[in-house]
Amino acid sequence: MGMDLSEKKSVLGRTLEDIERYGERGTAYIGKVVMSAGEKPVLGRKILLDVAKPHLILICGKRGGGKSFSMAVLLEEMARQPPEIRNRLSVIVIDTVGIFWTLKIPDRRNPAELADWDLKADKTNVKVLVPKGRLDFYQKNGLPVDGAFTIKVSEIGAEEWLALFKLTWKDAEGVLLARVLERVRETLGTLYGLDELIAETKKDDESEKLARQALANRFEVAKVWGLFEKEGTKMKDLAAPGEITIIDVSAYRQAIGMQGTRDIIVGLIGKKLFEERMLFRKEEEVKVIKGLKRESSMPIVWMFIDEAHMFMPKDEDNIALQVLLEWVRVGRQPGLSLVLATQRPNKLHPDAISQADLFISHRLTAQPDIEAVAELRPSYMAQDFGKYYQEMPRSKGFAVVLDDNTEKMWLIKMRPRFSWDGGVTASAFTD
Repeated sequence: MGMDLSEKKSVLGRTLEDIERYGERGTAYIGKVVMSAGEKPVLGRKILLDVAKPHLILICGKRGGGKSFSMAVLLEEMARQPPEIRNRLSVIVIDTVGIFWTLKIPDRRNPAELADWDLKADKTNVKVLVPKGRLDFYQKNGLPVDGAFTIKVSEIGAEEWLALFKLTWKDAEGVLLARVLERVRETLGTLYGLDELIAETKKDDESEKLARQALANRFEVAKVWGLFEKEGTKMKDLAAPGEITIIDVSAYRQAIGMQGTRDIIVGLIGKKLFEERMLFRKEEEVKVIKGLKRESSMPIVWMFIDEAHMFMPKDEDNIALQVLLEWVRVGRQPGLSLVLATQRPNKLHPDAISQADLFISHRLTAQPDIEAVAELRPSYMAQDFGKYYQEMPRSKGFAVVLDDNTEKMWLIKMRPRFSWDGGVTASAFTD
């Protein structure tokens, strides 16, 4: 008798050589292949995705189509890697909607569906950090938060402050800002906070009183955000081996004057991690040359970014864009992976689409989005993307998966989640 199709497995994101060498080790079980897409789709072989080596993964789909769900499935799988793999990985999630804290809670609503997949409800070990200024809100409402996240003030350069305050070098406040930063660094080095910047601004005698007041007021407003501190969260605490750290930036989603704070968070974290991984990569290579194991005190880093088109827009610049483009273009060599999710691939920087080696797409209905993806994918992909989307079952959880490593395309159903889905559409019904 032949093997049951549901027992067969395919590993995506790996060369044939690595599949032969490592088998299923260091993979994430993400779903099953759709054999026939009728009202009750027939499912076949399991699809596993490599998480042991760096990748650029793009997850697309219209609102409510399953992007966040797919990100959560990947996170659940990464948390369940054997210790020898898990401790070589560090995962940071930029949560723009405030939904990934529910990974901490087992989903006991659909035991029958989980049983069909030979799975059961379970919580996922994640560390949730929120900006210090929002910590009280989360704690009062009983939301499971592990700590506060802040940015060290001295790590913010003049360009970042200008972008945050929507100033230019031509503005009187912009000129004053550059001078204040220079003087504070001369006297205090890297240990200063917003209070020191405000004091230096107020005593500047080369600027107009109006400019001094305006800049001091901007710094005062920044204090209210509860994001900036003299000490700040250390990068080694964010990129800890074997940990999944969720940074909830949803508090800054719609707040007036605070939209740029998310870009600063992503830009600074991305920049620091890039610099540190480049150094540790050299340490690993030296060990290999000496005949030792390829290891260092800093793990391979995965950064998950929801609503990625906000941080990597196609036709405008921001503080995060240039940093993330570095990750996209050369990040895999030092060990930096990106998982980008977007409902608007048409608005996403084209490099993020063309450089992705793994592509997961839930249903897309807007023609510009379908065309943006189809145009920038490899030439070997002759299949009509629109046709694939038309054939996709309309219920949630189905996706087209494209793997550049094997040059194959699959229609799959994502596996159900173990943990509570915080991304379900809100409803007026209370049951």
